[in-house]
Amino acid sequence: MLRLFFRLYFFLMLPATVAFVGFMYLTDQVMAQLHKEQQRARAGTAFDRAERILSAREVPNWQGRLKEMEATFKLEHRVIPMEEALGDWFISGSEKVRLQAGEIAFRDRPGGGTVYLRKLRDGSGVLRIEWVGLYEYVAVYYTIILLLVTLGLAFILLRWVRPLYGDLGRLTAAADRVGEGDFAARAKVAKGSLVEPIAGAFNAMGERVQRLLESQRELEQGVAHELRTPLAQLKFDLELARGADGDAEREARFDSMARDVTDLEELVNELLLVANLRQAPPYAPREVPARVLVDDVLRRAREEMRAAGRDVALEPPAALPEVLRCDGKYLSRALVNVVRNALRHCASRVALTVESDGARTTIHVDDDGPGIAPADRERLFTPFTRLESARDRETGGVGLGLAIVKSVAEWHGGEARIADSPLGGARVTIAW
Repeated sequence: MLRLFFRLYFFLMLPATVAFVGFMYLTDQVMAQLHKEQQRARAGTAFDRAERILSAREVPNWQGRLKEMEATFKLEHRVIPMEEALGDWFISGSEKVRLQAGEIAFRDRPGGGTVYLRKLRDGSGVLRIEWVGLYEYVAVYYTIILLLVTLGLAFILLRWVRPLYGDLGRLTAAADRVGEGDFAARAKVAKGSLVEPIAGAFNAMGERVQRLLESQRELEQGVAHELRTPLAQLKFDLELARGADGDAEREARFDSMARDVTDLEELVNELLLVANLRQAPPYAPREVPARVLVDDVLRRAREEMRAAGRDVALEPPAALPEVLRCDGKYLSRALVNVVRNALRHCASRVALTVESDGARTTIHVDDDGPGIAPADRERLFTPFTRLESARDRETGGVGLGLAIVKSVAEWHGGEARIADSPLGGARVTIAW
């Protein structure tokens, strides 16, 4: 705390103090200029008295009387040649004119104080009077100002540093807790604090790390659970193939094992994609031709239908914008997942709709299947979640398709949701 205080004080407050004192000095100079005539009037009395003593040198001990006057009024008298007075750089031109006219001229003394000059009546020179005590007054005056300003600014800075130091301490403590593995730690700082943006960024980072770790734990648990099923099936088919009575039965078991391997491969690919999506945004958004992207999705969907031997009416969008601002690779993957799910559960019809409203794009995928109950819609976006009616080997999938759809939509700055379809089944919407 003291280190921060002194650094801020010496690099910030001291220049402000010097500037304030300089302002006070300029103020004094302005006031002195405004009271020139009053100063000249007061100095005139001293000039008259000193000149009477100087002109009456026949008076006994006139030098002693002059010294006594200097001691009493704290003055210094000196007679200088006119040339020396006019050659003084500190006297302005207007004051030199006054001096030559026999009037009282004055100038500021470097470091403070005032010097008065007037031509002697006999023309023998110029009487120069300087108030000696003025310097002591100026020194005390500016010392008091400097002391008060320094103490005041030190108090203000201390009041400012203390809460800042406390906020920095809380931020440091939260960082230490996170370093020790407590990712639920958050830095709580005062509202409006200078470190509030840093604390906000730190808390957002901690929350994201915590979500990623929780997601990773859920993913690990899901992987352990989901891998057991195809592995167990593969092991069972392998045992049956070893004990097969004929080539036909053995070939059937090999086909079953091939399907198990395909399921494992699909699961691994989906897991890798989900892990990639949850770690960092891998996107490179750009303008993608909408027709090319949608045609590619429909082509892949029709190929899957032919492979599965299904006959479904797949309706393309009636209207399309020229381009879509997105990452074509990942948006295409998300749309394929949605269309694949619709094809699995529809009765005979799946329709795509693309709507564009300014910078916002919405894609609907509708089917005429049994639909999805409102209570199940949100949890279907959770990894490894499948409805009880879709857990068979042929239509169940791996339970990661909609989780990928949601991640893709969120990384695009949008959302994915499920609602009732105008066709009577389910409507899955991706909007960004």
